[in-house]
Amino acid sequence: MIELTLVTLLETMSVDFCEYKSAENGTYKSLLLAYSNASEKYGIDTVRSVIESSEDLRKAAFEAAVKQCPDVI
Repeated sequence: MIELTLVTLLETMSVDFCEYKSAENGTYKSLLLAYSNASEKYGIDTVRSVIESSEDLRKAAFEAAVKQCPDVI
């Protein structure tokens, strides 16, 4: 099994986040829905572990979202 990295997680989540945000959902709702999708895809324990072990998560998450959907952010 391939290890999930923060970059992979955020890239996956940013696609979903941008889709939800483009559908007129609020930022927090879009974020939670994207997180829920990632948890279903990778497993809650794996996602939690990646998040807990990450540093500078806020910056990395913002950069991933801006890269994916600059018009929405």
